[in-house]
Amino acid sequence: MTFERFTAHARKAVVTAQEQARQLRHTHIDTEHVLLGLLDVPDGTAAKVLHRLGYDKETARADITAVAEPGSDELTGHIPFAPRAKKTLELALREAQQLQHSHVGTEHILLALVREGEGIGAQVLAERINPVGKIRAAVLAAVEGSQDVPAGPWPAGTPATEDTVSTASALAGGAPVGSHHLLEAMLQAENSMAARVLRELGVDPDAVAAKIDELDPETTTDANPEETAARRMEIRVVDDEVHLILRDPETVTIAKRVAELSNGPIQGAGPVAGLFVPLWRSANQLLLQIQGMLEPGPEAEDGSAAGRVAKAVRTVLAPRLRR
Repeated sequence: MTFERFTAHARKAVVTAQEQARQLRHTHIDTEHVLLGLLDVPDGTAAKVLHRLGYDKETARADITAVAEPGSDELTGHIPFAPRAKKTLELALREAQQLQHSHVGTEHILLALVREGEGIGAQVLAERINPVGKIRAAVLAAVEGSQDVPAGPWPAGTPATEDTVSTASALAGGAPVGSHHLLEAMLQAENSMAARVLRELGVDPDAVAAKIDELDPETTTDANPEETAARRMEIRVVDDEVHLILRDPETVTIAKRVAELSNGPIQGAGPVAGLFVPLWRSANQLLLQIQGMLEPGPEAEDGSAAGRVAKAVRTVLAPRLRR
């Protein structure tokens, strides 16, 4: 991958990621090193956003070393990128393109880190920042006037516009924001002009939600692989077991091959136990986020911007989760 479109801050973060891997004596640069690299550029938008959310480099390093212990051999020479880190940097370019930015900054790398979702970088962020969708909302709010990239597609807006964009980002949950997220967010923006117009035209929020769930985004320009796969997932409780069901063809194909190679089910024991830890954390984080949507906390009633967003998201999602 070439880095011509990366800003000076973004390039520094990538270079620093290699140094972080070297300091930890890890043989590959992975998402956790990318996160440390972002936090090591304090003037970058990513570090500023994470600091505002209460997350700093010292905390990140402690979280990361608890999961990925330092190696024993001193490393020299070039350290290659791991597949997840490569994917994250590729997603950063896509994030910049989606936001109509001409350059890739630290904020796009942070968005990509969250969007990739499975690496240690995303996992430690999700452990500390709940819901992790706050990061995307905070980045979008910070992009205007950022020194990392030219101004984004969202000009300075009214409080209703800012609430709508933040709510849409939260509804997307780390996936790309679609027009359907914006539509539902507009309907939930209290006292906004858009919400008043739509309601006076007879647009029912519940009917909109039902239609969105009914239609397949794959047939629209809002299609993206993450949401397509997510729509086919399900969590069931059977007796004292939690069943996580994935139905997307790519995952099913991989799972069948793994089952074939292992000659049966794979359990989180022995040499693969550590590989199951991120899955366990992700499942618990997901369940806690859903619990938060169904059991509102006091922050949703405090009248702040974050409270309004939390209330809007719960209004949209809670009825569908109870179906």
